[in-house]
Amino acid sequence: MDPSGDGVGGLTATGLLCGSCGTELPPDSRFCNKCGSPVRPATTTAEYKQVTVLFADVVHSMAIAATVGTERLREIMTDLVNRAAVVVQRYGGTVGSFTGDGIMAVFGAPVALEDHAIRACLAALGVQEEAKRLAVDVQDRDGVELQLRIGLNSGQVIAGEMGSGPFGYTTVGEQVGMAQRMESVAPPGRVMLSASTAQLVDGTAALGEPEMVRIKGADEPVPAHLLLGMGERHRAVGRPESTLVGRRWELSAVEGLLDCAVDGHGAVVGVVGPPGIGKSRLVREVRAMAADRGVDVFTAFCESHTSQVPFHAVARLLRATTGVDGLEGQEARDRVRDRVPDADSEDVALFDDLLGIADPDAALPRIDPDARRRRLTALVNAASLARESPAVYVVEDAHWIDEVSESMLVDFFTVIPQTPSLVLLTYRPEYEGALMCVHGAQTIALAPLSDSETAALITELLGADTSVRALGKSIAERAAGNPFFAEEIVRELAERGVL
Repeated sequence: MDPSGDGVGGLTATGLLCGSCGTELPPDSRFCNKCGSPVRPATTTAEYKQVTVLFADVVHSMAIAATVGTERLREIMTDLVNRAAVVVQRYGGTVGSFTGDGIMAVFGAPVALEDHAIRACLAALGVQEEAKRLAVDVQDRDGVELQLRIGLNSGQVIAGEMGSGPFGYTTVGEQVGMAQRMESVAPPGRVMLSASTAQLVDGTAALGEPEMVRIKGADEPVPAHLLLGMGERHRAVGRPESTLVGRRWELSAVEGLLDCAVDGHGAVVGVVGPPGIGKSRLVREVRAMAADRGVDVFTAFCESHTSQVPFHAVARLLRATTGVDGLEGQEARDRVRDRVPDADSEDVALFDDLLGIADPDAALPRIDPDARRRRLTALVNAASLARESPAVYVVEDAHWIDEVSESMLVDFFTVIPQTPSLVLLTYRPEYEGALMCVHGAQTIALAPLSDSETAALITELLGADTSVRALGKSIAERAAGNPFFAEEIVRELAERGVL
């Protein structure tokens, strides 16, 4: 129920729910068996949450039942629901209910998730992939076509234990109904997003053109978008970006380190600050500096839903560095061999496996994990030391990095001072991991903008007309020196037609 980590637990239909991490626990638990937090009875029956709701429904389920029979339909639905539940849980969602021929899931409750819409989109695509795999078996055995419609909607709901009966954790509100409406207008095998969800994933998801759809309960058509895929961008492509305000000292410091790196004296720099303070914006300015100097930039994003996926971040960074992104099979493996032509063939095979491009017909060396890591570290560090052209390596949101990647990157970064390379790590103040302890690493802490800097930013966003002066002061107070908050407040006001 409570994501703040105070240990207050809530009840689900199957048992107790940890208030810190959301793990389902046996009813008599006193401590969470995953995070160790003490579990106390919930003190709140329900609360408002910002969530994304997912509805998935089998197309023509009654016709399928008429063809295969009720018992066989139950078997199909059990398999489908189990597969879907695994995907939902992988992305931090909670399966709210089984609707007979589909499921409802919620992302952002009971544990709050700032990226609930992104997680829900990833889960929706994953559920569709599982449904398509199952559909092959169903077609072969039963001769019927199994397809899902999925709809997503984001907004505020009431979530919690409803009443004193055995209802478990439930999510209710207008936004839940809208998700179901989006499912009803989705084409078979596709995912339909409401305008609110589309806005939250703008720049991260590949969306179809907006289309006006008619839904039950609405007098006029409402906008919706087909979800076509997910990328790794964290900021909207093409969204107007305000002029960088402040950060002169920070930019000057990084520019000096970049110049040293170009001259062969590399450095590792951590950029730390709370959400919205401008870490990613500073990185974009450094990217522009690097481009002006003809320096290559390689980036890996860490994400909250991949923090438990081993090798996720390190593989992303190395795929970017070796240039195999977008390549598959032998073409990707040939690209790697061009990058490390003198490497031992077994080491290259291990490297292919790390990048996810291994030859499925080739056997990997039978060595223990420590030996594998030592050989990979030696290979990567040798390539870094042999590189003659300067490079910038960026790892964004390292507070979400998986443990294996964190450990391996620490080993890789030990040789950076001897190379023409600059490493930029961005993370939040709560991060206390190993990347903070890289030998010789420097730290740049981003503080809130000053009052004058915040005023300058808001003046650029709103304009200097006296009619918006009072509004500008109000926005400045609410933003509290956080540039992203200021921009988002102005953008929301503009989209609501207030400005």
